[in-house]
Amino acid sequence: MIVLKDVNFKYKNGKNVLENINLEIKEGEFISVIGKNGSR
Repeated sequence: MIVLKDVNFKYKNGKNVLENINLEIKEGEFISVIGKNGSR
């Protein structure tokens, strides 16, 4: 099992990317994370 509790991340320029993320992935589960990747 993978558990994330209250995970935060921000770039050096101060831009918040993740704020208070909570996630629980149980054995045998598959997940994907999608969204903007910042490329132009």
